[in-house]
Amino acid sequence: MGARSVVLAAGILVGMLVLGGGVRSGRADGYRWTLPEGLGPPPVPPDNPMSEEKVALGRRLFADVRLSFNRTTSCATCHDPARELTDGLPRAIGASGEPHARNTPSLWNVAYNVTYTWIDQGLDRLEDQLRLPLTGTSPVEMGFGPGQVDVLAADPEIAVLHRAAFGDAPLDETTVVQALASYVRTLIRMDSAFDRRLYWDDPSDFDATAASGMALFFSERLGCGHCHAGLHLSGPTAEPGRAVMPVFHRTAVSDSSESFRAPSLRFVGRTAPYMHDGSLATLAEVVAFYERGGGRDAERLRPFALSPAERAALLAFLASL
Repeated sequence: MGARSVVLAAGILVGMLVLGGGVRSGRADGYRWTLPEGLGPPPVPPDNPMSEEKVALGRRLFADVRLSFNRTTSCATCHDPARELTDGLPRAIGASGEPHARNTPSLWNVAYNVTYTWIDQGLDRLEDQLRLPLTGTSPVEMGFGPGQVDVLAADPEIAVLHRAAFGDAPLDETTVVQALASYVRTLIRMDSAFDRRLYWDDPSDFDATAASGMALFFSERLGCGHCHAGLHLSGPTAEPGRAVMPVFHRTAVSDSSESFRAPSLRFVGRTAPYMHDGSLATLAEVVAFYERGGGRDAERLRPFALSPAERAALLAFLASL
């Protein structure tokens, strides 16, 4: 069975994307999006419409260490483009040196998320999520406050960009958050070997081994697709045709307040270490973890046994994402 047939038969990605390839550029709600062919723009809140000027300001602020109280940490410190917008650490380290409780997730395609963060199902706006690393105190990630506002407002380059984006409105926490959110909404990628094979009929980097791994991944025997499904191989997102799947999972409990998000597997081969706490260093360790049946009292998962060839195939598929 071919790669496209495997997924369609599994009922995971039906109706979600296109049958053609390429990238298109077009305006929606006044902003010119550059998106993979057939993928619609992500949701945008009415109180923060997209604009080229906001995106330009947000891009500049994203890499600015002056967002942090001691000028050591920018958004790009933890979401490094060279590491697929992660940091390569088991757990994030804030500007104060205090470790975060969770592994840093990638920001690719988060504009389509229905909810944000590892555990809070109530955070459903990117603007609200961004305030946590900026101003949160447990832990302190950046320590953004009035002092940082004053420093940024006094910068001539920032002032020009801010005026273009927000007119005569003063630079404050709200405009910083709105600009950052606008930029993060543009972080959209659909160019992996998996994408090229599945949507663009280009099998050049997706061989028979990866296709076998794909069949295993979406099989009932392994059940990976129950938590990692849809366009982003994660919990629910807002793209059309998304199958309804749980956003959060802690396999040992039914109470979602104690659950973790099923993270996106996009570019997972380049975002080590893994799990919510960064406790597994390689994808081979992740596969072995689930072969054993997952974590403590993981009643929703079943152990399974893979032959060496099957294990290699599954890892090849994950690397293609």
